[in-house]
Amino acid sequence: MPARTSYTIFAWTTLAFTLLVIVWGGYVSASGAGDGCGDSWPLCGELLEASTPSTSVDTLVELAHRLTSGLALLAVVALTLWSRRRFRPGHPARYWAAMGLFFMVIESLFGAALVIFQLVDMNVSLARALVQPVHLTNTYLLMGALASAAWWSEPRRPASGMNPPQTTRLVVTALVAVIVVSALGTAASLASTVFPSESFLDGLRSDFSPDAHYLIRLRVWHPVTALGLGVYLFWLSRHLGRQRPQGTPHVVTGIFVTQMGVGLLDAALLAPIGVQMMHLLLAHLMWLSVLALWLDLTSEPAIHTR
Repeated sequence: MPARTSYTIFAWTTLAFTLLVIVWGGYVSASGAGDGCGDSWPLCGELLEASTPSTSVDTLVELAHRLTSGLALLAVVALTLWSRRRFRPGHPARYWAAMGLFFMVIESLFGAALVIFQLVDMNVSLARALVQPVHLTNTYLLMGALASAAWWSEPRRPASGMNPPQTTRLVVTALVAVIVVSALGTAASLASTVFPSESFLDGLRSDFSPDAHYLIRLRVWHPVTALGLGVYLFWLSRHLGRQRPQGTPHVVTGIFVTQMGVGLLDAALLAPIGVQMMHLLLAHLMWLSVLALWLDLTSEPAIHTR
């Protein structure tokens, strides 16, 4: 197996660092520190001089997220420029690096909108409920683009054998299903953060109460759709496992089982921040593992990539 180039190592490192920034953003949201800089963006302005301990901590948490987000943006810019020197026009690695930069810019605009329009902290407006799943979808697309850029920077070429169209559709369906389940997860997370329950049973009663806030009543659909996704992923992994006895299909099922366990723990412990962060991390890893199924179907090892 050929040694990985400096570009490939940098591409995978950029992906990993960006994932950590996203998970830290989950902490910012769950802890209420998203309002740490008020409506000041991109800098924190006069709030950097805040005197109250609680405000200063929230400010530092939010500022750290902005600084690391800026570093991630610079890394993706560098990756894109490097790809233009490293690969010919039309090469998949070059294309996906450019798409990664596009989605990173959109991600930055989402971050600015959340701050400027104060869609943070205890805000339960319809605008926030709609923006959050779209924001998460963009982070998935960003991670997918960066993962594809790294994948195609290795010695690969488009698969010479045609995969059955049905197989490709099955994997694409899984990708869409992950987005839908995760989008519902943003509503569940927001409801648990803004409307904390006194106990698991209290939260369960609220889920089915006609007088509960719509976010609370929507929360129950996340585990229901997650179970449906799990059944589909298990079936898909068995289907693809006949073609690839060892590899990605088993990784997908392993991550999903772990994610379900963390999800149950999150609900039982009333959504502690640490478990929420782990849940968010596993959601992105599950998305990337399903994406790897698609990349594996559409590529094969090659000697030359230039």
